[in-house]
Amino acid sequence: METPGGSSSGGARHDIHEAVEKLPRIGWGESFRFRCHSGLSCWTSCCKNPNLFLTPYDVLRLKNRLGVKSFEFLASHTVTGLDEYIGLPVVLMKMGADGSCPYVSAGGCSVYSDRPTACRIYPLGQGASSGANGKPGERMFFKVEEEHCLGWKEDKQWRLEEWVLDQGANEYNAHNEIMARLAFHPSLGEPGALDERKAGMIHLAFYDLDRFRQFVFDTSFLQKFAIEPETVENIRNNDGDLLKFAVRWVEFSVLGIPVIEPVS
Repeated sequence: METPGGSSSGGARHDIHEAVEKLPRIGWGESFRFRCHSGLSCWTSCCKNPNLFLTPYDVLRLKNRLGVKSFEFLASHTVTGLDEYIGLPVVLMKMGADGSCPYVSAGGCSVYSDRPTACRIYPLGQGASSGANGKPGERMFFKVEEEHCLGWKEDKQWRLEEWVLDQGANEYNAHNEIMARLAFHPSLGEPGALDERKAGMIHLAFYDLDRFRQFVFDTSFLQKFAIEPETVENIRNNDGDLLKFAVRWVEFSVLGIPVIEPVS
């Protein structure tokens, strides 16, 4: 689930899942009223979220915005763990002593154009279903009408698709499908499905991109696996392409899917 709130502990994450299921859903073509601005007395109140989950693409954008390596960002700005509810590694933003995001000030978000997915889509939440009976999974949106948020009382009207486009969420969601694909894979997404080595590989490939690049280029990796020359050039300098390649590597190394060919 890509929603505000949550915890790295299985029980708390289960509670979040149950709470999200009770939130009112909103679909394409439906409208809601919302406007956030500094004139509201609740300005930046939503930035005090002790359980702000970061997707791999969130980490990519933030570490590049800050001009640091992925391992530096992870060490200084996040808390990591294994989510017992979905069985996969998770990364959360490390909040300040008062519970506030380290990038918020009286003037608002200092990394606004690179803000995480959950912040970007707020005051909505979103999740994905795995699909059933041959039907594809779908992305679902929910209204997160918290009592402190006065933006719901404003008169600006949005259709759901307008809001998602205006907030730049489509690009984020395209990359975030990575974790949804894994979470719903029959070999993963359950407590105990991953051993420490496999969990570490997923964390390295998806979140610690700079070290994953070192793994690819500074070891014998490219001598052991037949990677297309175009792909090699693309992932050498482009983090987005590297993240896409990381999916292939996890599918191969963790799930055993033959999407990468060893050198014979």
